[in-house]
Amino acid sequence: MAAKLSFLIVEKSYIIRSGLMQIISNFYETGVVNELHNVENLLKNISGIKPDVLIINAKLIDAVPELILDIRKKFKDLKLIVFVGTRREADNFSVFDLKISVDEPKSLIVEKIQSLINEIKPKKDDNLSENLSEREKEVVKQIALGKTNKEIGETLFISPHTVITHRKNITKKLGIKTVSGLTVYAILNNLIKIEEAV
Repeated sequence: MAAKLSFLIVEKSYIIRSGLMQIISNFYETGVVNELHNVENLLKNISGIKPDVLIINAKLIDAVPELILDIRKKFKDLKLIVFVGTRREADNFSVFDLKISVDEPKSLIVEKIQSLINEIKPKKDDNLSENLSEREKEVVKQIALGKTNKEIGETLFISPHTVITHRKNITKKLGIKTVSGLTVYAILNNLIKIEEAV
């Protein structure tokens, strides 16, 4: 398994920052999530923290537009995500790798960020689903559909104990411990469609 990714969230609002932190923490690739409430000493903080991904509110960079260009120049491997409010959705943020909006549903935000994470991960982590047996893929699918161990057992004609064993093996192979993480994995590997996720 590759090293975990570190994130830096720069957001003034505690509530929005907390929401972003919760979403980010659910990705199985996530390691450390740092947070700042303003852009003061941002370059210095990036140098010290060395995040893989920076998420910043568009409002915070309006006062210092050259700041992002400096960051882009000095930290070439850093992925940049801009977080925008309703009135900023049409604005052009081409210097960023990704734009997420306060109005987007959680499922879309998760999908966008996971796609960006997939670009960062080393190639050896690609196509992890090939490491899973067909039965394990079926179990992941059922978990993502919100079924209990008992319901999965009934659907796949196996005992709940066997389901638990499969779940342990899946966690070991993928490094994903949460249902939400497995759901994201199932969507990205076409085991289920987004609208089927619970």
